[in-house]
This record gives sequence, structure tokens and C-alpha cells, in this order.
Amino acid sequence: TVGFATSRTPRGWCESGEEDQFRRTFNESVFSQMLFLGTDDMASTTSYGSVFWGNDLLGVPAPNDWVYFRVADFYAARKISPVAAQLYYNFMIIDFADLFRRVGRPVLPPAALPEGLVLTAAANDGVPAPLSSVAKSQDAATAQKVAKAALHDDWIGSGAGAGTKQWRSHWHSNLTFYGPGGIGRAHGSEQYRQHVIEPFRAAFDDRSLDTKIFGCEGNYCGAFGELSGRHVGTWLGLEASGKILSIRFALNWRVVDGLVQEGWALFDIPAVFKQLDLDFFAMAAAARPHIHS
Repeated sequence: TVGFATSRTPRGWCESGEEDQFRRTFNESVFSQMLFLGTDDMASTTSYGSVFWGNDLLGVPAPNDWVYFRVADFYAARKISPVAAQLYYNFMIIDFADLFRRVGRPVLPPAALPEGLVLTAAANDGVPAPLSSVAKSQDAATAQKVAKAALHDDWIGSGAGAGTKQWRSHWHSNLTFYGPGGIGRAHGSEQYRQHVIEPFRAAFDDRSLDTKIFGCEGNYCGAFGELSGRHVGTWLGLEASGKILSIRFALNWRVVDGLVQEGWALFDIPAVFKQLDLDFFAMAAAARPHIHS
């Protein structure tokens, strides 16, 4: 993600990359995985961390206290023998918007929906979900079809307010969608339409999708890639720039009876700011601290 250095070797990752920066910033940490799914060529995990933030993070002063944040990782793998495989790519997205909100340094305007609470699947599928023994009995082919359709029809669609019936056909009416800081948690199709999908469609014209990693284990699916579009309206407080912006995403879905019941999403928001010549971390550092929960 923007902010942490890109590494090409395990040693580089540990000694001078993301792991080194993370370890120096967060002196103690405990992580809980909510989702962990995979196939022969990919894996996806969504977790939250309780960490002691004891040193400055990319110029943002440390609160010297325990904080919570959410993170998603996507991995690509390739076989190296008939019975073994190796990971060769990982992309991590941290919910920096919510992290900075929690320590009283919000960069984004408050979301219309509740922010902060993100849960694992509301199902007896294990924690993290899904247990592979449970997933084996589920219809992965149907889940893949539904998740791919939801990804395209929700985020690409056909216009700012168009395509409502199209995306609704892939979701249960009593859905739960866990969005990142700045978007929040939607319950039900109306909240999802009004506060998640329509603001994005209104803000971006000529939308396109580049899916880099996709897979399903049982009825749980994950996708990582980039959404692109011409920035014509306000999104997350960013006024229209007219520029073509790329938005990296990490999305997960739980499919039940041929429809999405739950969804989880993170976006690389600091990278969006960078494309507009804005420094997300400098803005957080400059924000006047005040306490949020």
C-alpha cells in the first residue's frame, strides 16, 4: 500500500520494507483473522489488529496507546511441483482512514453510515471463515458467478443512478456490507445503494475494472484489482478533478442461496490522494487531534 516500501525479496521485506517499518511503529501487536480463503493460485485474508502505536508512522505522531485497525491481504501463488506451491505476490491494504479517525486525526469527512465495527461472517463457518472442511460442501461455481457479477455490476454498472435492478439481483435485501473508513457499514439494500454504490457512480464516469486476483473457496470469494474512472464528482470529500483515477480495491463476499449476504471492502485511499497531488499522511499529521471511538 502507499506509504510502505515495495519489497522484492523476503529479506528486503523484513529488513527494510513493510515488516521493518511496521515493527518499529507498532511495538506490540495482536491480530485476529476474520476471513481466510484460498485456492491453488490465490489467497485472501481480512483481519484486524490491536497494536501499541509507539513511534511515528509516516510522519504521523504516535499516540503512545493501543489502537485498532483493519487490514486485507491478497496473495498470488504458482505451483512449483505437483504437490507444492509458492507465493510470489502480496498486496496489503490498511484502513488508514479509519485508523487516523480513531486517534483523532481524521482526513476524510465523517461517513453517512456507522464507522469502525467490522465483524467476521455471521455464520457457523469457523473463525477465520471459512473452514476448508465446511467450504468443500458449498457451491463454489455459483459463488464465483455471483461474486464476479456483483463486482462488475456494482462498481462498473451503467451510470450514476442506473442499473439498480442489475446490482440488486446479486444481493440479499438484508445484506451487510463492511466498508472502509469514510464509507462505513451498510445494512440492507437501500443503505448500500444510497451510501456506497450511488456516490461512487456519481463521482466517476467511464469506469473500468482490472481484476488482478480472484478466487472462491466454497461460498466465500475475494477479488483484488483496480477500478478506474474519470473523476467528475465528489467522493470521500475529494472534489471533482477531471482526472482519470485508479483505485486499488480488496473485496470479499459470502454467497448464500445464490445471492451475496455479506461483503467486505477496503480501498487504497492514500494512493487516490497521491494521484491528486495530496499527501494523505501529511494531512493526518497536520490534523488537530481529537478523540474518536
